[in-house]
Amino acid sequence: MRVIQISDTHLSRRHQQFADNAEALAQWVRDRKPDLIINTGDASMDGASDPDDLVYTAEWHASLGAPVLSVPGNHDVGDIAAIRPDQLIDDARLAAWRNLIGPDRWTHDAGDWRLIGLNGMLLGSGHPEEAHQFEWLAEAVGVDRQIAVFLHKPLFIEDPDEDPRGYWSVLPAPRRLLIERLASARVKLVSSGHLHGWRQETRAGIAYVWAPSGAFVVGAMQEELGSERRLGAVEHVFGADGVTSRFLRADGLQDLLIDPVVRDIYPVPARTET
Repeated sequence: MRVIQISDTHLSRRHQQFADNAEALAQWVRDRKPDLIINTGDASMDGASDPDDLVYTAEWHASLGAPVLSVPGNHDVGDIAAIRPDQLIDDARLAAWRNLIGPDRWTHDAGDWRLIGLNGMLLGSGHPEEAHQFEWLAEAVGVDRQIAVFLHKPLFIEDPDEDPRGYWSVLPAPRRLLIERLASARVKLVSSGHLHGWRQETRAGIAYVWAPSGAFVVGAMQEELGSERRLGAVEHVFGADGVTSRFLRADGLQDLLIDPVVRDIYPVPARTET
């Protein structure tokens, strides 16, 4: 099975600064003819505030010529209170994602493999769906198959036992619980997006992959996180003996920076005076 993972496509009808990259990526994916496409979140530019961005994303997914499974990112369904108190993940945002894009958690079985998509934005949120997802995951990993897990934010930046890294990764408490839930399963791959850079490393027999963005790179406004800041996608080839993952550069992509236009797209939230 050959899977193309795209991430952080930031699609929007209103904000067209990166529209040429969206079209180049779409054409490249169509030409590759994968068995499955996985979008690991921030699929929309600002679906958490504007559901039309999710509508547009669904239309774009439908144009790719292969089945698409997606997990949401912070710009799709909101984030936890410690990160975005003004744009919390909530029932309305989850419902919009599910109605317009599809399930926010899923399994996909093929051959000796089970692919699992997680809504990583629930981790540390305290939303009732967080506990429900952990219950669901306990059953999802209880199969005699090799397992690959896909979510938006990476579990960690440098070490699974590291302290909180704020916006960049999953908080320590839910990270530890997730790692515990995965420990009894034949997990071979954990693949994420969010950081707009490519990186691959293996720890304790598990490959940790960061998928690059298909829309833009982040310049000086992002701290150095140890990834290659280039646009592209990841091809995963799953077989009986394991999985091979590699960075691929889609024809026609331009490594455009978000920094010069970030406040046009994502204005600073107004502060409430007390």
